Amino acid sequence: MKIASEVHMYGLIGEKLGHSYSVLIHQLLTNHAYQYELIELSQDSLGSFLERKSFEGLNVTIPYKKTVIPFLKGISPEAEKIGSVNTILSKPEGLFGYNTDYAGFLYMAKRAGVHFSGKKVLIMGTGGTSAAVCAAVKDHGARDIIVVSRSGQVNYQNLDVHHDSQIIINTTPVGMYPHNGETLIDLEDFPDCEGVLDVIYNPLYTNLVLQAREKKLAFGGGLVMLTAQAKYASDLFLNQKADDSIIDVTVEQMIHRIQNIVFIGMPGCGKSTIGKAIAELTGRKFIDTDIEIVHRAGKEISKIFSDDGESVFRRFERDVIQEKGKENSLVISTGGGAVLDKKNRMALRQNGKVIFLERNVDALSMEGRPLSINQAGLSQMYQYRLPFYEDCCDERVINDHLIDITIQEIMQKLEKK
Repeated sequence: MKIASEVHMYGLIGEKLGHSYSVLIHQLLTNHAYQYELIELSQDSLGSFLERKSFEGLNVTIPYKKTVIPFLKGISPEAEKIGSVNTILSKPEGLFGYNTDYAGFLYMAKRAGVHFSGKKVLIMGTGGTSAAVCAAVKDHGARDIIVVSRSGQVNYQNLDVHHDSQIIINTTPVGMYPHNGETLIDLEDFPDCEGVLDVIYNPLYTNLVLQAREKKLAFGGGLVMLTAQAKYASDLFLNQKADDSIIDVTVEQMIHRIQNIVFIGMPGCGKSTIGKAIAELTGRKFIDTDIEIVHRAGKEISKIFSDDGESVFRRFERDVIQEKGKENSLVISTGGGAVLDKKNRMALRQNGKVIFLERNVDALSMEGRPLSINQAGLSQMYQYRLPFYEDCCDERVINDHLIDITIQEIMQKLEKK
């Protein structure tokens, strides 16, 4: 993280940027065409930094999209209409502001298959991004636009009157890392909902988006919007218009780099062995949740079961999965029963591509596994858990072959778009 007192060519300004993906996105979009840095600024230092003009171009994020406007010589018509700026160019005559969130949001909606014409749209949040989203939704024919805030006329205590909302959009930071899993609403309360869009990009899928995905609604996560608005900002920086196809290419590159690879399946199906091999091949750190539990408990899993009971083991397991599921670029091997807990399934899916590793029940190892008592019990356990594995996974791979064949198949699935 650079300090704001240094000279910068291009960069992102905001209050807290420790987990931003913007540097990597701009590098991928432009093939390192310019230097791009993260610039954390306090409220008190924002004005003096802008007045120094020690940059050629900036992106602006929370909480400064409206705050920067008084420091600008002029703003584009779309930024003026929206009342929010997320891109600044330094010109000889002064600083000029633009808004690429508008176009970035519309790209996300189009990619997700979400349409606004004639729809009742509920928008959570009132910040700079919300202003761009409101303008985009209005311009594209929304029938009604309901803006929700914590203390406004429409708030989270009286949303029941808007249960007929058809499109729901989150522009708040609720659910963003490190507060993964937090949500403002439950989609069960909106039976007419057809699509959900969430501007949060970390995690890749918030619980709101995961719920929409589970209900088979149209959905979009914030990484697409983040990448699209960055592309339109880079066009301004470089005074060019690159083809929009670079957006999807960059999104796929980002997902390939930051997504976790998660293995689920019965005890003894080979999750740890396969996981270690995949971690080495993909350059990721390997996490075995059972090993993490042993470290935290200070005793073997069999002893946790015998001394404390399965419920204590499951509490350890939930804590580990909630923590590791927030991280990026990991290979995670889970315990066989981890997916029985819905919170675990959500935590694993938020940043993960989940692979159900299958093996013939007769071939499953039972050594050192407290719940794998005999073959009949193992078969019964498998039948009970199978729907949970199927519900949680993105891919299924049979591990009844030579390990090299299984690894090759997994790598092919990981490289598949």
